[in-house]
Amino acid sequence: MGTISWLSGRILSASGSPLRNAVMEIWQADNAGNYIHSRGALTGARDANFQGYGKFETGSDGRYLFRTIKPSIFPGRVRHVHVKVTLPGGQSLTSQLYIEGETGNDGVLNGITNAAQRAWVIRPWTAISGSSANTRAVNWDVVMNFTPAETATPARPTLVSMAGVTNGASLRAGAASGSWITLYGAGLTPTTRTWRESEIAGGKLPESLDGVSVRINNQPSAVYYISPTQINVLAPETTAATTTAQVTVTSNNLTSDPVTVQFKQFDPAFFQFPDQNVAAVRTDGAYVGPAGLIDGVPTVSARPGETVLLFGTGFGPTAAAPPAATVNAVKIRIDGQEAAVTYAGLISPPLYQFNVTVPVSLGDGDYPIAAEVAGVRTAKIVKLRVARTSSAAAIMPSTHRKVNSHQLLRLVTA
Repeated sequence: MGTISWLSGRILSASGSPLRNAVMEIWQADNAGNYIHSRGALTGARDANFQGYGKFETGSDGRYLFRTIKPSIFPGRVRHVHVKVTLPGGQSLTSQLYIEGETGNDGVLNGITNAAQRAWVIRPWTAISGSSANTRAVNWDVVMNFTPAETATPARPTLVSMAGVTNGASLRAGAASGSWITLYGAGLTPTTRTWRESEIAGGKLPESLDGVSVRINNQPSAVYYISPTQINVLAPETTAATTTAQVTVTSNNLTSDPVTVQFKQFDPAFFQFPDQNVAAVRTDGAYVGPAGLIDGVPTVSARPGETVLLFGTGFGPTAAAPPAATVNAVKIRIDGQEAAVTYAGLISPPLYQFNVTVPVSLGDGDYPIAAEVAGVRTAKIVKLRVARTSSAAAIMPSTHRKVNSHQLLRLVTA
């Protein structure tokens, strides 16, 4: 019982680099305010279906993810989650995470008198758009060996020098002209949000959010998402097949040191839902994937013989402004079979869409998908869930179907 919540973020070094093999542990009260220890059931029987404790070991990207619930109130305290991070070698940090707007009169939290340090342990628990169960999401990056200071000299934003600029879909180092890219660093901004539709003026995408901007070879980039450790931007177009670019972030009127990255004309990659499922939509508007793949968002399987819409970035130039087809033909293979591609091009906001027919020979299961454009293949293979018994989809329009691009970007980029 309780409000399902997803707690995610990264474990970072003081310089902003992700830390591998860091172990993060969390424990908290259940929906009735009970802990799992012997004296924890203060308000009645403990919820046997709630584990009360979680443990996660980070990979090379330093990321962690927990599925939990919004903690209830333990007597004498406000809602909070206990956290311990242990690094290889034994160094550890123990802290507590609080809910923005529900801090109240808590003796432990009130003991933090430094405003910057207090703000670091209070995060918004935001309702996930489209969730019927009022599911929440909270993002919290833990920076080891770093103590926020209330009166410290403002620090410049820092970009990770190795693999800090990546393809926005595959998250692998490098990027393509005119494609979505993801930047990682530290101290990038104190706020976390995506652009608002009101900030798109006359079809022009915003080049700054809350004073945060990105320049690539001194050209401004459209900024979609900002957070303390991650920024998602749309790289400017360049005519060069391959070029070395200098990337900088400006925040609070302070600019980071430049990071060098190789930009290519083609760096194709499919956006993906969790567990390496390709970001796909059926022609009836349903998202494709195993049941329960995205909490609060219904997902269904694709059917053999029907058309599905796939989405990606880095597939090269188009003949005109979006919506427009790609200049170079795109080949897509599902389980090694070349699938019919009835549309390949940009939609708005800049997002490549591919209308692909699922091979009729496929049975129930997950099948790998790969693409190729101008002789360049997708570096990361994703998968598509197929089932012959899935409910029927609508008939495909003649060219491309307009999808809710903003909602799709929220699901796959932030």
